[in-house]
Amino acid sequence: MKNPGLIKNFIAATAIPPHRVVALAAGENEVELATDVTDPFIGTSAEPATVATGGRIDVTFNGIEEVEAGGAVSKGARLTVDAQGRVVTSSEATNSVIGRALTAANAAGDIISVEIDKD
Repeated sequence: MKNPGLIKNFIAATAIPPHRVVALAAGENEVELATDVTDPFIGTSAEPATVATGGRIDVTFNGIEEVEAGGAVSKGARLTVDAQGRVVTSSEATNSVIGRALTAANAAGDIISVEIDKD
């Protein structure tokens, strides 16, 4: 179930599939696919299809959003990213966190509800 909050439009510095976590990029008003647990996550792609490099992308900053899982995730787990910008369970205190799983994922590719709560 989606219940997005603040949404802002950016330029995609990299191709960004739908339902993925994004981070700030080097360019002005640009975001990129988050691919490392230390990336500065800002939100999730709110687009229904992949956005090509240089395209415009809406990013959801807070609220409840649908995000693709990179593997099995338990309901209530704190989430970070894998190398493809999908959410996975955060196992280290030093990982950037995008939020908490409101629904469980059985396998990679499942779309789950995530409460965006960055820290």
